[in-house]
Amino acid sequence: MENIISLLLGLLRYLAFNTLFYLLGCGLLKLITLGRYPRWLPLGSGHWRQQAQDYELVALFGLLASVALLVLGARLLG
Repeated sequence: MENIISLLLGLLRYLAFNTLFYLLGCGLLKLITLGRYPRWLPLGSGHWRQQAQDYELVALFGLLASVALLVLGARLLG
């Protein structure tokens, strides 16, 4: 039972962090590319693998952007 709870909590943490960083990365990419990327493809069109990879890349961009902003803020304030 403990393993199931830890698995569910790990999955929830993974989804929460990915959602947070995806939203941050999506907003920044839309701002930088003037609303062109990331593109929204319908799920029924068979592009779900490409969309999953794009989701991870946009979340990674959001993570890198937030780390860069934290380093820049620490450098400016310190």
